[in-house]
Amino acid sequence: MGATKRESVDQQDEPQETGEAEAADVAAEADAVDEDPTAAAERERDALKEENLRLIAEGRNQAARFSRERQDALKYANGDFARDLLVILDDLERTQKSALAATDNKLAADAVRIVHEHFLKVLADRGIKPIEAVGREFDPSFHQALLKQASDEHAEGVVIEDLACGYKMHDRVLRPSRVVVSSGPADADEEQTAETGDDESQESA
Repeated sequence: MGATKRESVDQQDEPQETGEAEAADVAAEADAVDEDPTAAAERERDALKEENLRLIAEGRNQAARFSRERQDALKYANGDFARDLLVILDDLERTQKSALAATDNKLAADAVRIVHEHFLKVLADRGIKPIEAVGREFDPSFHQALLKQASDEHAEGVVIEDLACGYKMHDRVLRPSRVVVSSGPADADEEQTAETGDDESQESA
């Protein structure tokens, strides 16, 4: 019988709680209806303004972070290359010590050759390679002619000597090769000079 009485009390409380909730909802709706539309619009505007300011601040922070990362990447882009060059510097220092102590010039020359080959390999690993010049047709895109010289072995316009090797990085020329270019056989130059002299003599006569 006690349980039946308790259930009756609970059933009486439930309508009361439901009624209170409904009353609160009605009051909230009434407040919403009574709220000034201008005030609601201003509150919404302020909320949007704060959101925009937050997004702008986040965008600026992100741009600043990207800028710092880009600057660091450019600043230290050649770090690996520099470390490879330090190995070459170590080789040069060891070669210098060996050359000072060596009594055989060939040993010193071999040591220098090994360092040179190592250096070329380091450059090649970075896409930097020598420009081939000797025996090739002169190409102003890759060669810089410093001299023209008669040659019985090479036709006119062929590179016969490389005074300073040029280098390119991938497809871009870092510096052209400074070369001597053949002007053709010496006899041809002499014959051309003689013919020019004869023509001038005939014109004078």
